[in-house]
Amino acid sequence: MRVKIGLMGLGTVGTGVFKIVNYRGRYIKESTGFYPEIKKVLVKDLHKKRKVDAAGLLTNDPREILEDEEIKVVIEAIGGISPAYEYVKKALLSGKHVITANKELIAKYGEELGSIAAEKGVYLRCEASVGGAIPILHQIDRLKITDEMDFIGGIVNGTTNYILTKMGEGKSYKEALNEAQELGYAEANPDYDVKGFDATFKLGILVKRVFGVSVPVEIIPRKGIEEIKEEDVERAKELGYEFKLFAWAKKFKNYISAGVEPTLIPENSLLSKVKGVNNAIILRGSSFGEYVFIGRGAGELPTGDAIVADLIDILINYKLGSKSEVTGVNFREESFTDTFYIRLKLKKDNVYGLKEVLKLIKRNWVSIEKSSFGGNSFTAIVKVNGTVEGLKEQLEKVAVLEAVFKVLPEENFKEKSEFENLVEVM
Repeated sequence: MRVKIGLMGLGTVGTGVFKIVNYRGRYIKESTGFYPEIKKVLVKDLHKKRKVDAAGLLTNDPREILEDEEIKVVIEAIGGISPAYEYVKKALLSGKHVITANKELIAKYGEELGSIAAEKGVYLRCEASVGGAIPILHQIDRLKITDEMDFIGGIVNGTTNYILTKMGEGKSYKEALNEAQELGYAEANPDYDVKGFDATFKLGILVKRVFGVSVPVEIIPRKGIEEIKEEDVERAKELGYEFKLFAWAKKFKNYISAGVEPTLIPENSLLSKVKGVNNAIILRGSSFGEYVFIGRGAGELPTGDAIVADLIDILINYKLGSKSEVTGVNFREESFTDTFYIRLKLKKDNVYGLKEVLKLIKRNWVSIEKSSFGGNSFTAIVKVNGTVEGLKEQLEKVAVLEAVFKVLPEENFKEKSEFENLVEVM
């Protein structure tokens, strides 16, 4: 039996889906009993040269998909909010299953669209919206049946991880960004990735799936990688750390905290070994301990593969986990760590020099873990006993605090061989 599919978008993601469905259709039929057939492909430009042969399937009229009763599954690979939101909503209201990789759409409207899907008795699947080729949402659904998770964190944006990897190899931010753009990992306007929006949308989806609560992405603290100076990358390496854009969420007894921010990762930890466009996601539960999932987070085939995995789940009518969700949440801005990287410059009129700085730091911070000093610049890894703001006030007369970044404590995430569960999807 054939199942007709409407594919919306034939860019990077859509092309990956088109290739996999057509190349692997026979194997999908063997696994599910259904042969997937792409009947129509929605594009803006009918005459644009494509990487795949979709002759006879292209249309620029969404109604040819949304109003076609033969089409049972719609795959949205357009991206952004409009018109993707309108198309997905109409498809669900028409009783069609929908698969999307659109993390912004799911983060902002997932609850509304999920309710429509439940009401209509169809699936809204979004595995590809987080983690690229990593089947993280499927794993979360499975694990939360038997355990309660209290932490999720990791590297969820392949573009920024590629840029930071190249900066760690000695390239400037501009050089690394240009290289990422040339390879197709970064857009011409990279703000969506480098300012942390993409990672924040993905984190919102993960929080919803792990903890069953909706956190408006607008209130999640977000900091991108543009403020990371080459000097900080070099100093961090001297101290035994590497920069990663770290997304995290932690459940406390009565509230949840979350954030996306550049973070120093110990160079001997597993996360520091995750290079290029690869992603890594950590789940922590009371019974299973820690699971770590590693895989490619960017590119047409990794994302396309995750979308097709959702298609297979729909075809075999497989659904794991409960649909019941808690929509309210008590959210607080809180740190996951008490360890920070600081870089400061001594003022010229500071007659006491570094001695006065160290005295002020020790008065406000528990300890200096590691440090380096050269010229009038001082860099250190410190454990906080107060706040960064409090330290700034104390130091403003003798130094300028030029950079502050969080540090993932070495005891939090261990060497690869010490993890209870490691899943690599490469």
